[in-house]
Amino acid sequence: MDDNRAVAPVIGVVILFGFLILALSLYQVEIVPQQNAETEFQHSGEVRNDLVELRAGILQAGSIDQPQYQTVELGTTYSTRVFAINPPAPAGTIRTSESYPITIAYESNETVIETIPTRFIEYQPGYNELDRSPTWYDASVLYLDARDDGGGIAVIEDHTLFDSGGVQITALQNEFRQSGTRRVTLELRPAESVTGEIPEGDLIVTIPTRLSDDEYWGETDIPNNEYSITDDTNDDGVYNLTLETTTSNLTVDTVGVQEAPENPTQNANARVGGTEEEGNLKPPQCQAGSRTLSNGETVNGDVAFRDTVELKNGATVNGDVITNSVVDVKKNARVDGSIQAGGSVSINGEVTGDVSAGGPVSVKGGGSVNGQINQNIGGQYTPCDA
Repeated sequence: MDDNRAVAPVIGVVILFGFLILALSLYQVEIVPQQNAETEFQHSGEVRNDLVELRAGILQAGSIDQPQYQTVELGTTYSTRVFAINPPAPAGTIRTSESYPITIAYESNETVIETIPTRFIEYQPGYNELDRSPTWYDASVLYLDARDDGGGIAVIEDHTLFDSGGVQITALQNEFRQSGTRRVTLELRPAESVTGEIPEGDLIVTIPTRLSDDEYWGETDIPNNEYSITDDTNDDGVYNLTLETTTSNLTVDTVGVQEAPENPTQNANARVGGTEEEGNLKPPQCQAGSRTLSNGETVNGDVAFRDTVELKNGATVNGDVITNSVVDVKKNARVDGSIQAGGSVSINGEVTGDVSAGGPVSVKGGGSVNGQINQNIGGQYTPCDA
């Protein structure tokens, strides 16, 4: 007769071990995600507060002309586990977008006086359990954007562009990107307001925004007769918001991330010698430094700088380009006027007028010059000093 007395304890151990494995599996599948979601939820509230403070710091740096320092906790870490496994720590990313132009123009004939580049800020979380919709800072508005997932926007902080008839704009500049779970510091460095030398008169200010009229601007407190907004003509998700104001009611501040912001592009023809109605405008005067027109940027007026002038893909200058240095006109860029350069000129786009250069003129690929080319001019050719 077989002795089965030792079998029962073994079966008991196997059953107990099975229950333990089942309990650990349920803990991994049910409890771990729930606890991690709680950690992510706590971080989402903290980073939301960080972004609110970041927005306030940008606006304050511009208004009081004092640097501001704001920190953002990009991600978080989960609780350490002994018998369960966590997914990778949810890292976040904060970055500035590509540059888009803010323009200030006369209302009477839309002649552009100033062009100031600006950027948006995007914070993208990397959560494993919660929604990953990004948060954007855009034309002073802070909002959660779930449009890519079929949702809408949720405004966290409203715009500060218009108040009691005054228009207050803060341009944000410089490229910035950081990723990880750590806390990062953004230094916000202001520049002087660009509106101090604009002649008095009625103005139109055009501001880039990712929000359409239906999504946000149509429900704001800006009077309907004082603003308009274009369709997304470039199919890049960016609209042009236009505000009507006057010189005395307009303030435009500029804030750079980590570094000082660049100077605005000034149309000397529009600014020097009074308004365009007075008929006593002086010739363009070259500004110090170089100038790069970003992709698709348009300047209505002359671009006159002492150093290099570059027009990137699709950029347009409705006027002359004048420099003591070199000029580079990229593919699909256009100069509706002439080029006067002390150095060489490279053209892969279109120039409707003449090209005069102290160095060689190179017309590449699909580039064209409709006027005369005068290159390798003898002596020291410095158009800015003519």
